[in-house]
Amino acid sequence: MILNLLRVSYALLLLVGVTGLFSLAPPDTHSISTLIIALVLYVPLLIMAPAVISGNKRQNTWLCFLLLFYFCGYAVQLLDPPPVRTLAIAKITLTIVVFVLAAVQIRQGQHAD
Repeated sequence: MILNLLRVSYALLLLVGVTGLFSLAPPDTHSISTLIIALVLYVPLLIMAPAVISGNKRQNTWLCFLLLFYFCGYAVQLLDPPPVRTLAIAKITLTIVVFVLAAVQIRQGQHAD
């Protein structure tokens, strides 16, 4: 159940992040430049998809580490005007949910000493 919630929230984080770039892009920019920015920003998170799909504990540890960088970037976006700030709140919430679910998934099956 935790793994399924992790998969759904991870997919939502990617979806909200990428669609937010396209919806908040200035109208005079070309979609190819927005696509390049989306690739640069979200390919590292997309590389971690096998960790979320398989539930590998070691890979999920690296996912948690990577999510800290995304959290910092989204926290800076909280200082922006309302359309960006609202999206940043959603992305921070999803980042926290993915982080906590990945951490719980890592801890499952480990016995306390």
